Amino acid sequence: MATVLILEDEEYTLEFLELLVSKHPLVDHVIAVNNSQSAVTAAEDYSPQIALLDIELAPADSFNGIETAKMITKISPNTVLVFLTGYGKYALGAYAAHPYDYVLKPIQKEKLTDLLTEIISNKNKKLKSKVAIRSKEGMILLNPHSIACIEKNGKKTLIYTDQDIYETSYNLNELEGFLPEDFVRVHNSYIINVSRILMIKYTSSRSYEVTLENCPVTAYMSRKKYDEYKHLFTPGASTR
Repeated sequence: MATVLILEDEEYTLEFLELLVSKHPLVDHVIAVNNSQSAVTAAEDYSPQIALLDIELAPADSFNGIETAKMITKISPNTVLVFLTGYGKYALGAYAAHPYDYVLKPIQKEKLTDLLTEIISNKNKKLKSKVAIRSKEGMILLNPHSIACIEKNGKKTLIYTDQDIYETSYNLNELEGFLPEDFVRVHNSYIINVSRILMIKYTSSRSYEVTLENCPVTAYMSRKKYDEYKHLFTPGASTR
């Protein structure tokens, strides 16, 4: 599933795009804004997987869509950029910002829907091999198989891997959105790699303890999540 940011200064077109994108089966969150500052703020808050950006914005706006795209890329390097415009003359300048594609208005519903499907499918394939994590040191590429557990610890989000423990500015909701299928949210404070489960221990009517391979912390799983995901647990996982 993907989060999509839309920047469009024309109210009718913005509403049209928001409705169209929200109906896409692989999109679960749409942020629709009409100015560059709101788009940059949304990129900071949500790290969208895709940004649909109108190039020519209102004269009162401080930046055009291309300049906004460059700012978004600095904030959220993994965001895929798609430019929207009614003027072909902007194509050369738009490609300088390294977009995935360039769509002329009036926008064809089927074309945009197919483009979103293509982008999301391609991103999902790439994420199976590497995951880009934003940390204090910058962007870190991790092999998902090396990640055992992700924990929300107070205001920190900690990623436990075979090599090290990383603190990321992503929250669990954001991580849950782009991690591969082996990762499941089993508690408000934990995402675990199902393939790393060693033991699931019953502790109370509402909770289970989860021991994970090569992980220094014990994760917790709610009874509701246990019932929801127990079909995913490997045959070797021991439950008590």
